[in-house]
Amino acid sequence: MHSHQCTTNVSDDGSRRIDQVTANSDPEVLNSNKSSEPARPDCNVREFQSPDIPAVAALFQKTFRNPRKRNSAALGDYLNEIFLRHPWYDPEIPSWVYLDKEGRVSGFIGVMPMRMTFKGRSVRAGVAGSLMVEDPARNPLAGARLMRKFLSGPQDISLSESANARSTKMWEQMGIRPIIGYSLDWLRVLHPAGFGAAVLKKAFRPAFMLRPLASAIDMVGNRIRLNPFHLDIDARKKFYDREIGDDELIEKIPLFAKHYSLKPDWDVKLLKWLLKHSEQKRQIGALHKRMVCLKKDDQPIGIYIYYGQPGDIAWVLQVMALPGLADSVIESLLNHTSKAGCVAVRGRTVPDITEAVTRQNSILYNQSSMIAHAKKPDIQAAINSGDALITGLAGEAWARIIGDNI
Repeated sequence: MHSHQCTTNVSDDGSRRIDQVTANSDPEVLNSNKSSEPARPDCNVREFQSPDIPAVAALFQKTFRNPRKRNSAALGDYLNEIFLRHPWYDPEIPSWVYLDKEGRVSGFIGVMPMRMTFKGRSVRAGVAGSLMVEDPARNPLAGARLMRKFLSGPQDISLSESANARSTKMWEQMGIRPIIGYSLDWLRVLHPAGFGAAVLKKAFRPAFMLRPLASAIDMVGNRIRLNPFHLDIDARKKFYDREIGDDELIEKIPLFAKHYSLKPDWDVKLLKWLLKHSEQKRQIGALHKRMVCLKKDDQPIGIYIYYGQPGDIAWVLQVMALPGLADSVIESLLNHTSKAGCVAVRGRTVPDITEAVTRQNSILYNQSSMIAHAKKPDIQAAINSGDALITGLAGEAWARIIGDNI
């Protein structure tokens, strides 16, 4: 007998991560993607439509929030906006719902479109950001069928950056392996006592009262050089950083994305929409957008975007740098977060910055994996080699359904 269960990742910031439904499902369902035979019609799966919003919002609340509370109207409105009113909404790459034997919505996979370019030619991608099934014991193949429906779409590339260990195994049973270079998180502790207090607060809220004591301990440790995580910032460094607004950020992003073979084909309208949603995620701190420039001629060399607040762990949304200059951008990020009172910094690695964060004594660990499946071998090769911009604003991390309450 095959089993199937729905799981939710709990991230380090205390928020529930929307993750893939995991399964050891029917081999016929799991391996159908590898078959050359035409897929059989799946009458239990159909496109997500606006009348489904109340049922999907209720399922979301039950699965990823407090099941004892009713979902807010705002949650339904938000799901409608990102999955049905996305500026790049593509009816050929929709989200999908699963219907049980009574015809009720009992499963959902949310898909957001992403227009991309690969070496100058246009390609289409779908980003699967959520997958949930009600009563998996009653609907043991629902998750696999939703996933198969997503993969069988016309998109050139299928992406998901929140696959946990079990769901990664499910992808592997379909012949799709995680992309290791995009599947690690990094953590750099800045103030160890404050970090301990921040972690403890996630499990025991009254622990916030330890913050003043932790700050005092870290201050003394820094003065007598007993903090092994102390940042040694060279006052003679050849770069500086400054806060920038959305318009300047949008203008500079193409410069820092230029060297990737595969990258989003962002336009101003979509970037403004993504940044608007990013700004609304206030539960993990204010959003900081900064650009790093050379002192000698003020030329920009990179940007970083992170959420942070004093006494808490900063969460990095995006780091972009010109080739060979990631160390300077990471050093600027760590310096700014430390001065802002953050006790640690965490983010997703990408091949461009992995060496830079490890040189800064960061810890690497796997919390969730990046799944990227391209229909053409040359595109897949670019992804596998790290020559692709597919995380952060190019993925799903900007959305409020990850790391925020609605």
